[in-house]
Amino acid sequence: MPVAMKDDRSRQPSTQSELAMRTQDTEATEQEPTVASLACHRKSPRPCFNQTLVDELAVIRQWRFLQFGTHDETNSIGYATAVSVIIGTPFLIETAEQAKKLPKIGEKIVVKIAEFLEKGYIQESRDILKTEKFRVLSLLSSVHGIGWKAANDLYNEGARTLDDLRELLPHRPSTLSYFKYLDDLSEKIPREEVDSIVKWIQHQLDKIQPGARLEACGGYRRGKSHSNDVDIIITWPHQDGLERGVLDKLVERLLRKRLVPNDGVLYHTMAGSERTIKDNRPADRLDALDKALVIFRLPAEANKRSKDKFRRVDLIVTRWPDFGCAVVGWTGSTQFERDLRRHAHRLNMKFDSGGIRERDTDRPIEALTEQDVFRVLQLPYIDPKLRNADP
Repeated sequence: MPVAMKDDRSRQPSTQSELAMRTQDTEATEQEPTVASLACHRKSPRPCFNQTLVDELAVIRQWRFLQFGTHDETNSIGYATAVSVIIGTPFLIETAEQAKKLPKIGEKIVVKIAEFLEKGYIQESRDILKTEKFRVLSLLSSVHGIGWKAANDLYNEGARTLDDLRELLPHRPSTLSYFKYLDDLSEKIPREEVDSIVKWIQHQLDKIQPGARLEACGGYRRGKSHSNDVDIIITWPHQDGLERGVLDKLVERLLRKRLVPNDGVLYHTMAGSERTIKDNRPADRLDALDKALVIFRLPAEANKRSKDKFRRVDLIVTRWPDFGCAVVGWTGSTQFERDLRRHAHRLNMKFDSGGIRERDTDRPIEALTEQDVFRVLQLPYIDPKLRNADP
């Protein structure tokens, strides 16, 4: 990681985003703008105004996730929430006193911020990057099906390389399939490839059930230049029920056309079709959508390469009445979604990519578009490119 130089008012802003926010800060009074505690109440651009500080804190955040998982309120969530607040702070943090006034920022993080302001870096972050365990856990958890706990268990069993992992997991077909295409799957996916994959899926759907609407979500929709995988939401506008059973047919066709290899279906569920067909059947979870996580073969001629490329693609089929919720839910970022659920809870509602419901009655509330989702949740609309609430 490059050394982050100490921020100074005299230094030149490095991005248009920074220039705009610095201008706003310069024109402001001595009282800094109020920063909302929830990510769904604030704008989170990338890069943010305090990007070099965020880059340093992101290492510690990732280390905590690798050790304790992403759902540990004490050791992980609180820290991730604090980093997210800094991402959404619309002015340059220049003193520890400024940091203390921000929501969700505890004394321990204030100490780290003070160190960064003095030195231009955080020593703990540099020490973490040098450790073998951080490197190995990052590597192991990058493989499909290996979560933080499994990665730690494998590390304790002696796994240090992907070859070690192959030997320790001989009976996990989906993981072994991932290894087979690992070189391609480890690459970041440029935006033009995402566009190409969406067109290929659209063409195959037209042969099964014409008229589908596809929306590429995830980091792509948040404006990132490269993505780890491709998330595609599929629905049929103004036609509730037409989507039932289509994902099974799509996966079958992709396999037949060899656009997905025989060992390339990592996960496949038809929970959405089963749920909507059986209206009286209580749902065991709100987010019940048809999903297929596949390894997609992007033909060489489609992306002007010398050989085919294999990419992780998540295919998600939703009912038209829930399309807006699905798009918001799968666009992210993770912290934005977490805080959106917290906000919905305060309104006595439940939200996720499967829809919005009243908590007391479980009555569904229709949200056809993203704007509808924000309106129902009584929030001002935030553009997807300003929902980058994670490093």
